[in-house]
Amino acid sequence: MLIGIIHNNRLITLVLLPFLMLALWARYFFVDIVHVTIHDNPSMPLWDVIIPFFGYSKVTASLLSYTLALITGLTVNRVISKYTLLQKQSLLPLFIFSLLASSFLSVQKLNPIWFFALFFALGIERLLGGVVESKPAVRCFDSSLLIGIGSLFFAKGLFLFPIVFLVMGIIRIANYRTVIASLIGFMFPFGFSLAYYFFTGEATNYISTINENLVSNPGQYNHNWFSRVYLGVIILFNFIAIISLARNMGSQKVITRRYFRVFIWIVFLLVVGVLLPFFSLEVFPVAIIGSTVLLSFWIDKTYKKWMQEILVYSLIILTILGQIFLY
Repeated sequence: MLIGIIHNNRLITLVLLPFLMLALWARYFFVDIVHVTIHDNPSMPLWDVIIPFFGYSKVTASLLSYTLALITGLTVNRVISKYTLLQKQSLLPLFIFSLLASSFLSVQKLNPIWFFALFFALGIERLLGGVVESKPAVRCFDSSLLIGIGSLFFAKGLFLFPIVFLVMGIIRIANYRTVIASLIGFMFPFGFSLAYYFFTGEATNYISTINENLVSNPGQYNHNWFSRVYLGVIILFNFIAIISLARNMGSQKVITRRYFRVFIWIVFLLVVGVLLPFFSLEVFPVAIIGSTVLLSFWIDKTYKKWMQEILVYSLIILTILGQIFLY
């Protein structure tokens, strides 16, 4: 049975899942599309560094996009295992993340948001560990620093940065020291890059670039009937997963409840972002981080094996249809 193959922590499963994800990425390697996101506005500094090496070849762009998605999925899986959000150690979250990341061809393209999604996941992982620290301000600084670095690829990460303060409040580590540490950590990459451009005489252009990226409209995804059905089903699954989580909250440790609240809020805020014209489908790679946690918990807590199989196969069928009907 499929759930028995993926819902474990065996080495063979860890070896096979990256190849499964690569298979889901295959059409990106061969379909004749623009293989990298094109910006109408000036791109951010670190994105300019990456593009000359990876952006001019379909193969290199595909490999980098796949690698970023895979590492992000592994990071989310590690967060779930480290903080015991499932009943057992499992690679189910990586499997679910792979499916969610692979339906939209436009999402699979090499895009600054994939860099931000990775640094965002690493930042949240670092921040959640602050609960057990006597001085959580260091964790808050590190977390914000990572998200700040990600924002040098994707400037609108600035609008997602307040999620850090929300998380700090939920896990009860928010105070003036941690807030100041977070602000300093987030601004440090921007201050360092501003100093560089100041000494090269490009400070004005740098500030203008950030401003244009912050106010730019990414353009609306041209939805078809299936994209609406797909997003509707995924949102419905997340809603049911939240209900399942709420029913099981009483059996969870206090700190585990706080962790789950973090991901519920991430899902809520990022789903709203996906539906808003200002972000649109552009933030989908970040939105599926929280969805992966919730859907993994829902499937894990579904005690009837046949129901677990139905849920997993439903996600697989949705992804396969997405590979056919979504771009």
